[in-house]
Amino acid sequence: MSLVRALVLGCALFASAGAAAAQCVAPPPPDPAAAQEAAAGASGFDDLGRVVAPVMVNGQGPFRFIVDTGANRSALSEGLARRLNLTPSGEGAVHSVHEVVTAPLVRVDSLRYGPLSMPSQEMPMLEGAMLAGEHGLLGVDGMAGRRLRMDFTRRCIEIVPARGAQTLGRGWTRLRGELRFGNLVVVRGVVQGMRVNVLIDTGSNVSLANRALHQALAARTRYARDAEGFGRAFTAGDPVVLDTALVLPALAVGELRMSNLLLFVGDYHIFSLWGLDAEPTVLVGMDVIGRAGGLAIDYHNANVYLRLDRRNLASPRLDDVMLFRRQ
Repeated sequence: MSLVRALVLGCALFASAGAAAAQCVAPPPPDPAAAQEAAAGASGFDDLGRVVAPVMVNGQGPFRFIVDTGANRSALSEGLARRLNLTPSGEGAVHSVHEVVTAPLVRVDSLRYGPLSMPSQEMPMLEGAMLAGEHGLLGVDGMAGRRLRMDFTRRCIEIVPARGAQTLGRGWTRLRGELRFGNLVVVRGVVQGMRVNVLIDTGSNVSLANRALHQALAARTRYARDAEGFGRAFTAGDPVVLDTALVLPALAVGELRMSNLLLFVGDYHIFSLWGLDAEPTVLVGMDVIGRAGGLAIDYHNANVYLRLDRRNLASPRLDDVMLFRRQ
C-alpha cells in the first residue's frame, strides 16, 4: 500500500507486563549495539480481539496502539493528538477498506516501541470506528528487515532483526510468501484446487474475500435464489456461497489447513489498491488468526509463521468453529 490502511470497521495499563515480558524477551544479542534493534514486552487485546502494544509518542506514554500488519504507515487518534498538543500541519489520503478519505496530518518527533525507533514524522490522525477507542495504529513501515512475533497465549510481542534471529522452535509452521507494496506479505493458498492469495491482516477483526473469489466459487457451486431474492447454496461439503458471504470448509496454506472460514464478500477498495481485485484473494483477520497460539512475520524473507498449541494439534476443532491443523 502507498498509504496507511484504515480498519474494517482508554489508556489501561498492561496488567501482566512483568510475567509476559519475562517469557517474551529473547537472549541478548552478541553485539551490544544490536540491543537497540530488538524489543519485547507485554501486549494486550482491544475489544475486537486485535493485539495492542505499548508505544511511546514524543517521549510520553505508553499509549495503546493496535498492531496492524495491513497498514503500511502508523497513525494516531485525534484524542491522542489533542492530549499531546499536536496541531495539523496538512492533509493526506487514508485508504480504508471501503474508500479513500482525507485525514489531517500531524508532525510527530518520535515513535518508539521499547528501544526501537519507528518511522514518525507526519502521521495521519484517525478517529471513530477505525480505532475503536485505542490511541493509534502501529503499521509495518518500521518492520523492514525485522521479524514481528506476537504470542497470543502469553500476551507478548517481540520485534527483532530478521537476520540472525533465534529460531522460533517447535510448534511453529512456516508459510512462504512474497513481499508486495513494500511490506505487505502475500502467501499462497488453495481452495478446491484453485490458487488464491492470502493476506494476514491483524488490523482487521473479520476476514474478507473479493468478488473474484466469490465468482470463481459460485461457478463451481449449485446456486439459486429464494423467493425473497437472497442467494442460497445447496452443497455437500462444498463452499457455501451467498451474496455477501462465503463459508469455506477448507483453505490450505502450506502445511496448514484452516476450516470453516466465514468470509465477508465485497468490492472492497482495499483489494483494488493492492492490485488484487482480479485475483481470487482472502484477507484473513484476527477472527481466524487469533485462534492460533501465535503469529510471526519475517519482513526480510517474506515468511509467515503460525504457532499451533496442543489444542490445535490434539483436536480437529477450536471452539467447534475453526481448525488449524497440519495436513
